[in-house]
Amino acid sequence: MKNFVLFICIALLFITACSNSKEPPAEAKVGIKDKEKLRLSIWLPEWQNKSAMEDVKNSLDGLQDIRVFGAYFNSKDELLLTENAIDMLQQTQQQFNDSHPVILTLINDYVTDNAPSVQKDSTLLHRLVQDSSARQKHINNILQVVDQYQVSGIEIDYEKVAQKDLRNYILFLKELYKALSKKDVTLHVVLEPSFPFNMKLPNGPIYTVMAYNVHGYHSGPGAKATYSFLNDLVRKVKKSNQDLAIAFATGGFDWVAEGQIVALTELEAEQLLAETNAVKQRDKGSGAVYFTYVDDDNVRHEVWYADQETLEKWVNYIQKRSYHDVVLWRAGGLGARTLQWISEQSIE
Repeated sequence: MKNFVLFICIALLFITACSNSKEPPAEAKVGIKDKEKLRLSIWLPEWQNKSAMEDVKNSLDGLQDIRVFGAYFNSKDELLLTENAIDMLQQTQQQFNDSHPVILTLINDYVTDNAPSVQKDSTLLHRLVQDSSARQKHINNILQVVDQYQVSGIEIDYEKVAQKDLRNYILFLKELYKALSKKDVTLHVVLEPSFPFNMKLPNGPIYTVMAYNVHGYHSGPGAKATYSFLNDLVRKVKKSNQDLAIAFATGGFDWVAEGQIVALTELEAEQLLAETNAVKQRDKGSGAVYFTYVDDDNVRHEVWYADQETLEKWVNYIQKRSYHDVVLWRAGGLGARTLQWISEQSIE
């Protein structure tokens, strides 16, 4: 009998030890609970005012700030806000200013009355930053816009920076940050994937790198971002002296066999998928959705786009590499699941 009781005691001790061994230590529990959360922001394009505003309303809880896209340049190299942009900026401020910073994005697109607009104009950018006098003139113009529209932040999205202008561009960011800080206005800066990230960036501004345009108007069919592209981008960005947010693109494109390329929002792509009864497939190298169909004229189409699952896969990919700030290009035409996913990213 004594041996039997001893056996039972030993067995109970063994079971208790095994049970306890499955419990993670206190430090591990804290680590999981306190895992750094995703911080999301979004751009609102001025040409898609109504649907972009609706998307923001339906995902507001998960957003850190709202970026109105944006302000261009006129023939005098001065900032120009279209009526749509002014309307969107004012609506955004009226509805969201109490809960979210509203940031105005400036784009180096050259818009004139009697000529086609020039997108991402490097010659315009050269004129704006070429010397101290030009930079100060441009900064004064930005400050006028800040005073006129009372924005919480200014974002510089100047692309195709020529090699010869890099030094002056960096000086411009440093000088602009100093001027905006006096007005308690934040400065945000968007950088292209091709930017030389080993170049020292001034402290103060909040930087974002574009993680898209792998495929688009310039190429054949494919995803806007792939895992191999993200790997290469992270390697480059790690050379920077600054922490950068990562920007992902929503929606996609329809590549027509005859060479035409049509941009699609997520909703437009999903509608096309339903109307054509095409087979929805997911690319392993990017997480993007793709499908093909033949239209009524017997012309073949190939569509690639990002849905909620794609965005989540991209975000998880960069979060595993310690990047937790993400900006989405763009609101307007987002699917219900995507809006729900954004909304769920709220920080309690």
